[in-house]
Amino acid sequence: MKHHGLYLFLLFFCCIGLQAQERVIEQPAFDAWSSTTLEIDKIVLSDTATVFYIDAYFLPKNWIQIVKETTLQADGKTYPIKAGDGITLSEKFWMPESGETSFRLIFPPLPKETKNVDFIEGDEEGAFKIWNIHLDGSPAYSSLAGKKNPAETSVLEKPEFKNGTALLKGHIADYKPEMKLQGRAWNFNLLNGSTEEYSIAVQPDGNFTLEVPLYYPTSLNVSSNFMSGQIYLKPGETTFVEINMPEICRSQSRKQKDKPSLGEKYYFTGALAALNNESSNSSLRYVSVSPKTQEDYMQMFSDISTMNADQFKAYWMDRYRKEKAVLDSHTELSDAYRTLLHNSLKKDLAEQLLSVSWMTEYAYRTVNQIPRDSVIPEDKKVKPTIEYYDFIPELVSNDPYLLYDGSFTYLISNLQYTNFTGENDATGEQVYDNTADLIKIMGTDKGILFDLLAAQRLSMPIKEFRPLSDEEIALAGKISPVIQEAFTQMNKKLKQLIEENKKKSGYTVNRVNIADIPAEELFNAITTPYRGKVVFVDFWATWCGPCIAAMKKSEPVKDDFVGKDIVFLYLAGENSPKGTWEQMIPDIKGEHYRMTDAQWTYICNKFGVQGVPSYMIIAKDGTPTHFQVGFMGADKMKEMLMTELDK
Repeated sequence: MKHHGLYLFLLFFCCIGLQAQERVIEQPAFDAWSSTTLEIDKIVLSDTATVFYIDAYFLPKNWIQIVKETTLQADGKTYPIKAGDGITLSEKFWMPESGETSFRLIFPPLPKETKNVDFIEGDEEGAFKIWNIHLDGSPAYSSLAGKKNPAETSVLEKPEFKNGTALLKGHIADYKPEMKLQGRAWNFNLLNGSTEEYSIAVQPDGNFTLEVPLYYPTSLNVSSNFMSGQIYLKPGETTFVEINMPEICRSQSRKQKDKPSLGEKYYFTGALAALNNESSNSSLRYVSVSPKTQEDYMQMFSDISTMNADQFKAYWMDRYRKEKAVLDSHTELSDAYRTLLHNSLKKDLAEQLLSVSWMTEYAYRTVNQIPRDSVIPEDKKVKPTIEYYDFIPELVSNDPYLLYDGSFTYLISNLQYTNFTGENDATGEQVYDNTADLIKIMGTDKGILFDLLAAQRLSMPIKEFRPLSDEEIALAGKISPVIQEAFTQMNKKLKQLIEENKKKSGYTVNRVNIADIPAEELFNAITTPYRGKVVFVDFWATWCGPCIAAMKKSEPVKDDFVGKDIVFLYLAGENSPKGTWEQMIPDIKGEHYRMTDAQWTYICNKFGVQGVPSYMIIAKDGTPTHFQVGFMGADKMKEMLMTELDK
């Protein structure tokens, strides 16, 4: 008994000693991160290990992963991860219904004098990274802490057509070269309805520059770790922004957001600086009548599935009034910024109301689980008369200030294709030439709205990769000399692109003549020549943004398989305009087919293609082995092709 008592005493003493050597940092501050998914609840430091207690937040039923190459980096040294507790390294962890989970990550011990450490979950795109985690209990650091923007009142300058390049220059404060941050930006061209995309490359010193050709003052959309939202630019002028990355990350964090502010997020100077400072730093970044969550969307579909046109209008008007009340409650907003938000809200409401026919039908199909290729009763279809559209003069802007909101192009598109009378023409097709009806509703045929509608109709050939004639360009001059100049530039660029495409190789069109092949035999006819090879099939469309984005991400994967028995097959339908398709495929290496509507419909029904992009992998013997809607990611694509190739 004496020996047993002595053993318990020594064990207790050792435990007390071990506990004394532990140091716990609760919810440590950090300076920057690459993702809001991982939050550090606490870090336990001891002589034997460094343990990160992680709370993870992500979409339910989607997976996250912590790779076995994860490290801590501090003072020039690297500490590789030893184990995970509650998560298996380099394996997918599927998030529960709550979208929240917790686990521990165990690393080697850090030197006692370590004050800051970086968490680096590999170097792959999308890897989790948290920089300058403070182990000494100090707050996050920002060199911009305490800096304030000038007390200027935002002014909404009346926009005019002007051809010029807007320059956006930026600097990310306290940037570290190893952050390797990137971003993307895009703006909508209201003259032709196109979307111009740009990449933002941050230099090692934290600087970036972007040149944006413009024809009027408007908004540039930015999506990145360091900025998400809109920046207002003017043609021919420069806008500079200094970005307070530590403050942005602090405000994003569930565990740090209640700690003291590190200053404002953005500091603009130059063109439209006051407006940008207010909009980018405001607590109210946008207003919308649209549902905010997936649950709200499903409830909305249930609500409208049995509505008639008047009930549908009343439903959305009620949502508008509630959102307008939110806008009105923000009394701190300037008149200029309030005007932009209110215009955006009215535009959003108009888009919903113009979508009455297809939205109610889609909701009816969704609620009643009716496939899209099945006919629904005529009495379930909502076909409003012209009186329904009496909201248009009030909600659809016809003054130049609409140019500030590039997404107005979606509303223009809706207006162009709305059948205001609800009647069919003699052929049974919807009546799309609705200019006379719109003039009747608006009570005028003058104003910026009608100029943009005319410009977009005139520019339609450019979107279909058909150069404009001199006569068509001359017609643009009757709208505005600036629009004529813009169309002349677009035409010149299109002609250059067409000539460049003639010189490109690496793609094949219609290796098999599919014109007279019955739909039920088509897929076999297309894929038979590739027996003995793995075939990666991409169902896509020229107008599908996610399709194009996925193709760009897959290019490095395709390069890895050059010379190997893998074929990349791209299938599109007639809803991809022929001219557009012909000019896009030279940049997409692989085998290409553009099918008729009948052929496309048959193949989509056969394989369950419910949308684009969709993908299929076909084994060497011609057997489909995998199908999915939505891109699987470059890494998974490579893994799946390697697996199939090795069989």
